[in-house]
Amino acid sequence: MTDPIVSPRSIFDPRVTLATSLASQPGVYALLVGSGASTGAGIPTGWGVVEALVRKLAAASLDGITEGQSWEQWWHDHADGAPLGYSTLLEGLASTPPERRALLAEFFEPSEEDRELGRKVPGPAHKAIAKLVARGTIRVIVTTNFDRLIEQALEAEGIMPQVITSDASFQGMVPPQHMPATVIKLNGDYASLDQRNTVEELSSYPESTTKWLARIFDEYGLLVSGWSGDWDLALLAEIERTINRRYPLYWTARTELGAIGKRLTARPGAHAVLSVTADDFFTDILARVGAVEQLTESPVSLAMKLARLRRTLPDPVRHLELRDLFDTELDELRRWATERAHAPAESTFEAVDAESDEIFARIRPLLDLFTQGILLDRDRQHTDLWCWVLQQSLDARQAMLGGSYLEWWENLAHYPALLLYRAGTMAALTAKHEDVIIALATQPTWSSPMVMQGAEVQAHGVLHPLVVLDREVVEQLPRWGKSKPYFAISRLLRKQLEPIARELTSQPSRLLDRMEYRIALADYLHRQQHALLPAIRR
Repeated sequence: MTDPIVSPRSIFDPRVTLATSLASQPGVYALLVGSGASTGAGIPTGWGVVEALVRKLAAASLDGITEGQSWEQWWHDHADGAPLGYSTLLEGLASTPPERRALLAEFFEPSEEDRELGRKVPGPAHKAIAKLVARGTIRVIVTTNFDRLIEQALEAEGIMPQVITSDASFQGMVPPQHMPATVIKLNGDYASLDQRNTVEELSSYPESTTKWLARIFDEYGLLVSGWSGDWDLALLAEIERTINRRYPLYWTARTELGAIGKRLTARPGAHAVLSVTADDFFTDILARVGAVEQLTESPVSLAMKLARLRRTLPDPVRHLELRDLFDTELDELRRWATERAHAPAESTFEAVDAESDEIFARIRPLLDLFTQGILLDRDRQHTDLWCWVLQQSLDARQAMLGGSYLEWWENLAHYPALLLYRAGTMAALTAKHEDVIIALATQPTWSSPMVMQGAEVQAHGVLHPLVVLDREVVEQLPRWGKSKPYFAISRLLRKQLEPIARELTSQPSRLLDRMEYRIALADYLHRQQHALLPAIRR
């Protein structure tokens, strides 16, 4: 692929400034996508469909197209003054909706051969656009195309877009900022009779359509691809009417820009990227946005971390970035483990009480990321990652380096792992992923460095509450006041995990009950087979 020709007005390649803007201002830009984005996938333009239908009609008539006669001229000679357009042809060739769909199927719906050759299915441009939408980078797509390739690509990403195909649907449209994706099909959909094709049809829009277009072009930056502007006169008028744009205009073309494109990109703040296909352009922009996000996303707030998790999770290409996100949080846990490697001079009940709260506060971002990751991992593509995170939390424990040795204080080093294990189990229960519960309980292992050639014990055994927490100590914590509670360990864990449970369900107490029961049952069944708990306690 040759490098595209870019506008010389800026010292930077427009793709660089566009990618930076898209990453730093997600949702600010709208796309205007023309037929050039779909022709590479084997989809004809609307006028191309009209030509093919006229030729079919002429071939079936007694008066075919003669030598030297254009198909447009044949229509005017034989149509008794009827306007040449999609709607007129469909009304004449097919009287019912099923007939019309069957007539158009060959132009827009792939055959088995088409699928094998990758035709009439979402191409690289459609897939890249869908991934930009999945990231939250793009929310509004305006298109003059009749095909459904953008919608199909979005649905493949798990996004059900709001699709607008007529002025009537504009009247009931939810504001785009309240939807994950809005696709506005200005010229209609191929399976309806509301398409616009003729110069007259494309010269004006109904009131609701005009109102919404004016708002979108005023409030959003605009990225144009595969559109010439030569035929859609009303659309062109709406774009030119928004002279004082808040955000820049970017225009990409496969070859040179036409007269309209040159006129619009000559305005201040506009940029052109030439000699690049839609497939190459959008895949390139997707990669650039990803690179900028990786650099600019700072793990400062929990909200930003969770937003990054949601963008990264469904993208198989970004699995290393996803692991790095958790590794950053695990570093905080490792630092805590290093800091407490020296036993305190005085391990009072007050110190233990404060220690448990400090541990929860320090790993709260990790707990939230862990539980939301498991909950949103719908296809369970990252179960190995969740087990890895739990394994790293087990391995963070360090042997005490000085001071008086207190077994219960050293065992408390696995308290973060205990919280992670239980929180992860709650998330898996909420997602109804039983196999993830089993994986978390059995795949991570740990052996005590105090035991020569000690057996590798599975996570549910290492993280049994009576192994990590000393019952007599927990019963004396100042938080209970003068009363010694029954099941103090359970109460401590439930109290600390309740905020996590509330983020997963509207019935946190019931979820905590289900989690405790599931873990207790798994531990009982395993001890019945292996009698591991006494060995661990020794």
